[in-house]
Amino acid sequence: MMKLSEYIDKLIARGRCTFTVDDAQKELGKSRAAIILSIEHLRKQRKVASPARGFYTIVMPEYRIYECLPAEYFIPYLMEYWQIKYYACLVTAASYHGASHQQPQIFQLMVEQYRKPIVCGKVKIEFIANKYLSMYPIQKFATQRSELIISTPETTAMDLVNYPKKCGGLNRIATILDELQENIRKKELLDLLNIAPHLYWKQRLGYMLDKLGAEELAQVILQHLHQIKRVDYIPLNPERKIVANNNYLRDEDWKIIENSNFESDL
Repeated sequence: MMKLSEYIDKLIARGRCTFTVDDAQKELGKSRAAIILSIEHLRKQRKVASPARGFYTIVMPEYRIYECLPAEYFIPYLMEYWQIKYYACLVTAASYHGASHQQPQIFQLMVEQYRKPIVCGKVKIEFIANKYLSMYPIQKFATQRSELIISTPETTAMDLVNYPKKCGGLNRIATILDELQENIRKKELLDLLNIAPHLYWKQRLGYMLDKLGAEELAQVILQHLHQIKRVDYIPLNPERKIVANNNYLRDEDWKIIENSNFESDL
């Protein structure tokens, strides 16, 4: 009868880096209790890790210092195991689109419903809930061990201004947009503008791109906004309260109340 370690070697030979208790039980023909006992033995040796109940990653020697595989390797398999839609987003997605100065400390995923964060050894995964997730353009990115779904450059830009607190604030967003802008395509941006249900992100993104010198992209957004009959003034920074007696500058083109400044690090 095959041992669990032999089963894992077989998976590695096939290019797989994850397995479930159910998979192992079906392959080995052993009781669930016996398999879990064998898994625990390998976990103590840091040869496997468990980012989720019943789901395991095979930790190659070079990653044992992290006590888990890099998230990008196992996330597609975990999402398949959970049967939920997702895409890598925000700072994580930006790093795949060339924003190399802003390496994420936490792997960020957009999902349809709230999920608790995952901590697997030194690997941390954050879930951001968005019920409109299925509407937005995504693309596939080949990693060494998997095929990861990530937001397109245009969707990434939208998400950045929608979730400033998740991105480290406006300065960090400005730096990311500065690097990301050369990958944002005008046609795809316009397509996104036409399907996205909310308005505020369009004003904020257009304003920031304009200030960062991405005039052509900003014009795509401005023309789109001109087609909308009513655009109200909104604060640039939604996290900072508007003080009634403060005479904020107002940008007439973007209908932006300049309640905050930003500066790119580039």
